[in-house]
Amino acid sequence: MDFDWSSYSTPEIPPQAVQESFEDPFCLRILPGGGALAEHSRFLCLGKSLSGQSLFSLYSSDGRRMRPIATRAMTTHEIYFYERKAKESL
Repeated sequence: MDFDWSSYSTPEIPPQAVQESFEDPFCLRILPGGGALAEHSRFLCLGKSLSGQSLFSLYSSDGRRMRPIATRAMTTHEIYFYERKAKESL
């Protein structure tokens, strides 16, 4: 998976951790159903880095390259959703 970091705006979370969260076998890539995110081809990713950090990322993609825009720690509700979906896939 190729990454383009030119639009990334979250210096407190290193790109390596973000890339690991995208490569998480249980990561959830969410396509918005409408609104501003869908209009601008923005997607969401919930995943964990190798160190176990739960990350929520906003990104765009052209199908070949991921362009992370911003990342933050998942909220409690997002962690619950991620873990529930991960258990369902086992």
